[in-house]
Amino acid sequence: MTDSQRLHDHAAVAPLGAPGLDMSEFGGTATDHTVWSCVGNLTAVRSIRARVREFLEGAGYVGSVLDDAELAVSELATNALLHSRSGQIGGVMTLFIKVDPERIRVAIADQGEKSTEGEGALREDDDDFGRGKLIIDSCASRSGEYYTDTTHVAWFEIDST
Repeated sequence: MTDSQRLHDHAAVAPLGAPGLDMSEFGGTATDHTVWSCVGNLTAVRSIRARVREFLEGAGYVGSVLDDAELAVSELATNALLHSRSGQIGGVMTLFIKVDPERIRVAIADQGEKSTEGEGALREDDDDFGRGKLIIDSCASRSGEYYTDTTHVAWFEIDST
């Protein structure tokens, strides 16, 4: 079993050592949300996309809502891998999904700013970067991010009504 397959479901609490967010945002019934952590490696984005699709299909969502959520979460997860400690050796990221009659809320919590020790030059201005926010905004009704001392959380919501 690969590291990315060693995944854990959690009722409504973040796993020990994994990045988290304000769990009051994820109150409700036990079946309207999920919290899921995975190792931050190259297969994490694919695993997170699959988890979002599986959870939302189980909640009765179909069509473009599924596609939009899957695309937007892949952008959040990719950014966490590229720009935070979650993408470094030993890194972890946590996926949060909550649904209610009005909206789907998805968040990725990562382990905060990436250590730059021993890294090469910064990317060039013409590199293929910087379009993730535009993609998320085209898929989502709302999006944002916030920081704690050790965690960065990026989120989006898609209205389901």
